[in-house]
Amino acid sequence: MLTSLLPGAGLVTTRLRRLGVVLLAAVLLALVAVAAFLLLGDPLRNGMMMATDRGVLIGAMLAAGVVGLVWALQIVLANLAHSTRERLQGAKRYLALALAALMVVAVAVPFGRGVQSLWALQGLIGSESVFGGGDGGDHPFTSGKDPWASTERLNVMLLGQDAGADRTGTRPDTIMVASIDTATGQTALFSIPRNLENVEFPDGTVAAETFPDGFDYFGQDQNLINAVWTWAEDRRDLFPNDPEPGLTATQWAVEETLGLEMDYYAMVNLQGFEDLVDALGGVDMVVERRIPIGGGAAEIDGYIEPGQQKLDGFHALWYARSREGSNDFNRMCRQQRMVRAVTEEADPTTLALSIPRLVNATEENIVTDIPVGNLDAFVNLALRVKDGGFTSYPITQDVTFSGDPDFDYLEQWVDASIEDSMTQDAPESVLGETEPGSTAPAETGTAPDEEEQTPGPDEGSASAEDTEDAPSEEPSSDAEASTAEESADPGAGEESSPAPEIEKDPLKSCLPGYEE
Repeated sequence: MLTSLLPGAGLVTTRLRRLGVVLLAAVLLALVAVAAFLLLGDPLRNGMMMATDRGVLIGAMLAAGVVGLVWALQIVLANLAHSTRERLQGAKRYLALALAALMVVAVAVPFGRGVQSLWALQGLIGSESVFGGGDGGDHPFTSGKDPWASTERLNVMLLGQDAGADRTGTRPDTIMVASIDTATGQTALFSIPRNLENVEFPDGTVAAETFPDGFDYFGQDQNLINAVWTWAEDRRDLFPNDPEPGLTATQWAVEETLGLEMDYYAMVNLQGFEDLVDALGGVDMVVERRIPIGGGAAEIDGYIEPGQQKLDGFHALWYARSREGSNDFNRMCRQQRMVRAVTEEADPTTLALSIPRLVNATEENIVTDIPVGNLDAFVNLALRVKDGGFTSYPITQDVTFSGDPDFDYLEQWVDASIEDSMTQDAPESVLGETEPGSTAPAETGTAPDEEEQTPGPDEGSASAEDTEDAPSEEPSSDAEASTAEESADPGAGEESSPAPEIEKDPLKSCLPGYEE
C-alpha cells in the first residue's frame, strides 16, 4: 500500500533496498522540480506554452508511459518481495496478489488517461484541418518575450455555422467579431444581426463591383448579411482559385460593416458547440426566463426552465439559438452571454480533465486560419483575454435599423465601442446569482397543451432557418420599424451624425431580473 503511494518506500526493507532508494530519490527530485515550476514564474502560463509544443507533448507522453510502467512494476516487486519474506501461502498469498493488482490498476488508470490526453493534444496541435493558417509567416509576430509587441489590436471573426440536412444551403447562423487589445486582453465583442440588409463590400473586391449599391442579389427583404455566403457559393466563377468563396465574401461584408480589417477567423459548426459544452461538463448559470426548445415552423418540444440550471450542450445550444417568443436582438444577447459564460466556466483544471473529448469536438467541428506555428502566441493572448474580459456590443435596432442600416454611423459606433471597452474594468460574471428555482439539470419537457407561449416581437412569423433562410426577424409593425429607424438614425437628414451613444448594459435583456 505504501509503495503505491510513495514509489520505492516498500522496497527499502527488502533485498531490493537499493532499487527502493533510487526510486525514492527520483520521487524527491520530481517533487523539487514541481515545486520550482509552481513557485518560479507563472505556472499556468508556462504550462500552457509548453502544451503548444508538439515535441514537448510527445516527450511528456513517453515519460508518462515509462513512469506509469515503472510505478506499476515496483508495486508488483514489493508484493513479491514481502510475500516471500513473510512466507505467505495459500489464500493469504492470493489475497496479497489481489491487493497488488488493485493498486496497479489504481496507478495505471490515471497514467493511461494522461497518455491518452497527451496523444490527443499533440494530434490536435498538428491538425491542418483545424489550424489552417500555415506557419504564421503572414503575420508580423515579434520574437522575444511578447509576440504581440508590434500588434496593437487583433480582430477575429467568429462564425457559428448551421449546415444541417434540413437547411437550404450553408449560412452563418451567428456572426461575431472579437476586437482584442493585445497588451491588456480587453476585448470588445461585437454581434452582427444576421438580418442586416444591403451590406456593402470593400472597394476593389469582386463583391463591391457586383453590388455597388449594396448586396441585393436575392430580392426585397432577402438580402441579409448571412445570405452573402450562399451568393458567393452560387457564383464560384467570380472567385477563381478560392476554395472558400462563401467565407471570403462574408469576411468582406463584416469588414465593411464594422470598418475593421479581420486578421483571423474561427468557425464552429453548431453541433460542435454542443459537443464542446458537453466536453466541459456543462454550463452552470441562472436562466432568466422560460426558453422554448423548437418553435417557428416546427412545434415546441419543451422548455429550458428559469432559475439556476446546469445546461448540457443540447440545452446550452438552444438557449443561444431559440427564436420563439423573442427576436434576433434578444437572441444575440443570449449568444453573447453564452460565449462569456463558457469562457468563465472553462478553468484550466476543467480543460485539463476534458482534453480527449475537447480534442474530438474541436477536430470534427472547428476550422480556423490560426497558424499552428504560432500557437504559443495565441495561448499567451488567450490568457490575457481571460484576465482582461469581454465587453459586449451587440448591434441592435437602437444602434442602427437592420432594414436600412446607416453604415457611416455604424463605423463611428464601432470605434467608440472599442474606446469604451478600454475604459472598462473586467466585466462582472454573466452566470447570474443563485436564485430560487430548479437545481437539477435542465430537462426537455412537453409543453402543456393549454399553455401558450408569451407573444414576442416576432410572434407569428417563421424564423429564417425554418423558411429556407428567408428573413423574418423584422420589427413586428410599421410603427415599431419607424421607431427603431428613428432611434438608430439620429443623424438622418443632418450633414453630420452626432457622437455615438454606447449602451452601458447591453446584455440586460437576457440577464436574470430584467423587466421590460
